[in-house]
Amino acid sequence: MNKELIEKYCKNTCTGEELGFVLDWFKKTAGTSEGKALLSEIWEELPEEDDNIKTDFDLILNKIHHEVNINQSKKILEKTNQNLIKYRKKEYYIKVLTKVAAILLLPVFCFGLYMSSKYHSSRHEHLAIIQAYNEVFSSVDAITKVTLPDGSNVWLNHNSSLKYPAIFRSNERTVELNGEGYFEVVHNSEIPFIVKIREFQVKATGTTFNIMAYADESRIETSLIKGRVELQREEPDGKIIPLLDMKPTDMAIFQNGNNKIENHTIEDDRNFSWKEGKLVFYAEPMGEVVKKLNRWFNADIQIKDPELLDLTYTATFIHETLPQVLELMALMSPIRYAISDRQETSAGTFARRKIV
Repeated sequence: MNKELIEKYCKNTCTGEELGFVLDWFKKTAGTSEGKALLSEIWEELPEEDDNIKTDFDLILNKIHHEVNINQSKKILEKTNQNLIKYRKKEYYIKVLTKVAAILLLPVFCFGLYMSSKYHSSRHEHLAIIQAYNEVFSSVDAITKVTLPDGSNVWLNHNSSLKYPAIFRSNERTVELNGEGYFEVVHNSEIPFIVKIREFQVKATGTTFNIMAYADESRIETSLIKGRVELQREEPDGKIIPLLDMKPTDMAIFQNGNNKIENHTIEDDRNFSWKEGKLVFYAEPMGEVVKKLNRWFNADIQIKDPELLDLTYTATFIHETLPQVLELMALMSPIRYAISDRQETSAGTFARRKIV
């Protein structure tokens, strides 16, 4: 069987011999995997609106009915020696109607196979969309806003990324964070929102919170602004272990390696003011200041004198460049610094700026 012959059948242009061949194929082969594949292929190639096929179905049925009647009449005449009166009318009508019904159902069977293959094709396409993932990267010098499929908003801090499905499934909303993110989650008590950070995760149903989880940090910080969240840990076997229920103004610090959680109270917005483009330090030691400056400006700051690590800083920087920040720091404390030019690498990119 070939596509051209099937198409002729659907358009009612088959010869008598071709029609017999097609009907025999429907009886014996159309239900096999090979037959279904051929019908599915033909269906995919059909235009969205095929008026010829829609219009000609009545003609097809009439032609089949006519062919059946002729064939049955010939058989009956042979069986009764050309004497139809001797043939029992009841048997005649039952047999004719049975076979007519069986053959008239073939186009319906054909259409059913088309619809079935179309449904499975659409379902596979839908599953492929559901299983597809997006990943957004925030560059080293930018803050990026992401709107998720459920309408939730996420802001990504410098050098952070978020991985999420193109379509959330019906029973979960799960994303993966690397770096720092500020989440405003659309409320849905039936479908929890889960942020995965390695073996650690934050579960919410609709709330506002901030997570800091850079790969080079020894801790994970979660600050809850509004709503409720639950901190959890996923065991290697997939079992979820509840760790802490948080309420607004709570900040939980999860230390990697010892599975201990420190619980603090948020007194201001310093831990998530980065969302507004502010770089805030509040009595922070030089080591933490350097770490944040390196991440914020994609720099490589090296402390030459260990005694500088005893210094602490309280300051807020808005839209300042790295040289401006260093200049202000030098005015507040006895430090000197030198900035080197950025070196071009063999790949044509530039290395991070070094400051001593």
